[in-house]
Amino acid sequence: MSTAPVARPGSVTVVVVLTWISAVLQIVVGVLLLVVAATIGTAEINVARGAIVAIGIFTLVIGMLTAAVASRLGRGGNGARIIVTVLEVLQILGAITTLSVYGSSGAGSGAIGNIAIAAVILALLWNNRANQFFAPR
Repeated sequence: MSTAPVARPGSVTVVVVLTWISAVLQIVVGVLLLVVAATIGTAEINVARGAIVAIGIFTLVIGMLTAAVASRLGRGGNGARIIVTVLEVLQILGAITTLSVYGSSGAGSGAIGNIAIAAVILALLWNNRANQFFAPR
């Protein structure tokens, strides 16, 4: 016996939108980090170019994965919710790494926004209404 499908709660719709925003921000920060890495020879930056490139590539990959999963999240698949949860935790870790390298100004300024958006996404993704929506049917 199957149960009637649960209507997608507004909080899940907000999560889908925020996940897209988060993905775009991660991609932008990743590109900015790669631009910074390319200008190390012309600016006074006390971090190895390879570290900046690695962080930039990591941030770009996480952003692209987040964008790919965001399109599937609204359908109610619990697998997408778990993937988004893992990606948001990775985004928080990447943003913390960026903050530790750059501080909260310059290239690190976007990291604070990424942490805030990821925290909101996690809270909305795991509330009671979302749990009902993502529950096995």
